[in-house]
Amino acid sequence: MSRYLLPVAVALLFATSGCVGLITGETVEFDSAPASVSDSALEETGYEQAMADEQTIERTVTVAGQERTIRVTNHVRQYERGIDLGPVGEINAGRFIVFSTPSATVAGQSLNPAATWSNERLIEEIASRNDQINDAQFERNRSVDALGESRGVAVFSGTTTIEGQDVDVLIHLTSFEHEGDVIVAVAVYPERLDDREGDRVDTLLGGLSHSGN
Repeated sequence: MSRYLLPVAVALLFATSGCVGLITGETVEFDSAPASVSDSALEETGYEQAMADEQTIERTVTVAGQERTIRVTNHVRQYERGIDLGPVGEINAGRFIVFSTPSATVAGQSLNPAATWSNERLIEEIASRNDQINDAQFERNRSVDALGESRGVAVFSGTTTIEGQDVDVLIHLTSFEHEGDVIVAVAVYPERLDDREGDRVDTLLGGLSHSGN
């Protein structure tokens, strides 16, 4: 499983959505605030930050016969945990990615599809841009407290390749609006470790912090 392929796929999802074509006026900027996991949650779960990135997407669109420049700033954080996979040794096979993107609201209308898409639609889009996650199938819904409210989390099963071996994985996905941004959190880990890793995912989600603009 490529180390940064999943967050890149998430970023591409919003970079290529095409929603910004509805915006009118001169150059419009939408900036998100970073979402991250608290140090205490990382210490409790054994996860460590592996990547922090700010992605600014700028495009020129034609609206009513005139060109407009749109600039959107997203933030992504990836966390990893080493897991003993037997013959191949310890691999960073536990991944937790949190992505913040502006809801891009104009005249009361959100122009970011992430604000309205279901978790099932999001996983379809992410999987279609990520050839490292195969056969994603919905398993169940559950709820976890995150950023002060109960959030719906969809759990999917799938397969990926780690060090040349096919591995069954579980994918936990949640998406919700918080203080002007859309927060997308994705966790991926080997399915056979669900009893322990599921609890760690809950702790990471409970340890999310985010201060909107």
